[in-house]
Amino acid sequence: MAKKLTIAFLVLAITLSTSVAMACTSVVLPPGSTVEGFSSVTHSADSGSTPYEFFKVPAKNWQRGSMVDVLYIPQTTSGNQLHVVAGQPTGNKIPQVPHTYGYLTSSVFGYMNENQVAIGETTIGGRRELSNQNGYFDITNLSMLAMERGATAREAILAMGSLAEKYGYSDGGEELSVADPYEAWVFEIIGPGPLWQVGDDAPGAFWVAQRVPDGHVAASANQPVIDQINFDDPENFLFAPGIKEYAIAQGWWKADSKEPFSWRENFLAYASIETCGRRIWRVMTLCNPDLVGKLDEKDLPFSVPVKEKLTLADIMAIHADHYEGTEFDLTDGITAGPWSNPRRYRPSGFSYLGKSYGWQRGISQVQTEYVTITQSRRWLPDEVGGVVWYGPSNGDLTCYVPFYAGVNYVTEAMNSKAGSHQEFTRESFRWAVSTVNTFADLMYNSISKDIKVMIEKYTGRFMKEQPIIDLLAVELFKSSPKAAREYLTDYCNNNVISARDAWWALLDELFRKYDMTNVYVAETQKRVPGVWNEDFVRTMVKADPPGQPGEITNN
Repeated sequence: MAKKLTIAFLVLAITLSTSVAMACTSVVLPPGSTVEGFSSVTHSADSGSTPYEFFKVPAKNWQRGSMVDVLYIPQTTSGNQLHVVAGQPTGNKIPQVPHTYGYLTSSVFGYMNENQVAIGETTIGGRRELSNQNGYFDITNLSMLAMERGATAREAILAMGSLAEKYGYSDGGEELSVADPYEAWVFEIIGPGPLWQVGDDAPGAFWVAQRVPDGHVAASANQPVIDQINFDDPENFLFAPGIKEYAIAQGWWKADSKEPFSWRENFLAYASIETCGRRIWRVMTLCNPDLVGKLDEKDLPFSVPVKEKLTLADIMAIHADHYEGTEFDLTDGITAGPWSNPRRYRPSGFSYLGKSYGWQRGISQVQTEYVTITQSRRWLPDEVGGVVWYGPSNGDLTCYVPFYAGVNYVTEAMNSKAGSHQEFTRESFRWAVSTVNTFADLMYNSISKDIKVMIEKYTGRFMKEQPIIDLLAVELFKSSPKAAREYLTDYCNNNVISARDAWWALLDELFRKYDMTNVYVAETQKRVPGVWNEDFVRTMVKADPPGQPGEITNN
């Protein structure tokens, strides 16, 4: 009885808690850090209520004197797709450039343009006193403008910085990982304070960008990572004017201080280890296992060298991680449940008997809308070299599909027929993957193995096909760029449809195979009980000895 009461109170405490985990993880890799020599940025959209539609915005020429509406683009929409609730003009306009580049977007963030400039995102917090409601931009519409105006990562960063300085930034602290075929950067930005207005001489945003050294990996996980700024190194640092002077004027830092000036400590908000810092630590130690036990989670470096260059599969594995094999392993212990389930549901914190508790935050999150992984490859034409790998739902059991920068459009199964959180449809690729992902919670340790077989069959095949598709597309571009774009468009969209249909068929098979937590074994044509998490069983027996109420039996 004691155990039953304890669990009941625990459930009540979790239910009453309003604590919500911060969202998103982004990994940054310059070309010298990957086996093939591509640069890559990633983004796991972990909010649980972000639009997940995905489409191509075409390039366009504009007449001289044209103006562009600054759209309202919120990161969260209560599960609605963006066109339902937002994307409307704010009344603010800025001058348009003569030509805007085409790009792939989720309707919330721009992910890759036709120059292979790529972006990933994570929210990083910041000083409340730097909030501003008068600026034109937030991080979403700023990322779209970066896609439209940046021919390189540097150009994209400087475009965002100059626009935010002139017209103001009204969002909270944000990070964008920005890469092109040659470089990879971390860009962090925060507002100018509540009194700033458009037209003021002072900058409308404070921002810093730091280049990730070749052969290194950087990561951001709801925590700022840029520390000290070398104001005399334009090759590796870009920044807004007046940063140090503003910190001195506010009394945050003294010019004669013996402590070096720190961007993250003076302008932003350092978050908790359990929810944020540990994810960065995990990325770094996965990329360089020699660093286990050597990194201070309270003061992590901006980047670390990779021990061995990463493959695309290695990057995907990072976004599927649950701290397996470490003391924080989410597949182990009583909180993993009877089926070794590493997923921890919101709310992520709770109070019990006057004390606060919380789940460990992993890189793979159950509330993830999608994961993007980019490739910018300098040895190929931009239309072929740039690829966004898009994986809907949780990163641990998603099916990634590739979209080349040169596609003309994206299939309706990813946008107009993608449904929403309020609209379930079997035409949607996202709903197919997410529904199978959700079913995996029934018996995670067994069902996940079946899903991984399918992932290897489809995502694995797409990765193996990539060199062939690259070669064919490059040859087509030599004779007919139009035919090459059509070829890439058909290839990418057909992949989505074939994977979508396969995942719905997989769901039907899982229903049959795992009926009532029994497993149907095809070889013997018999049903057997599912395999439990032995650690969970041992913990339950220890807490409630056999013969007492709540005894676990096989009857």
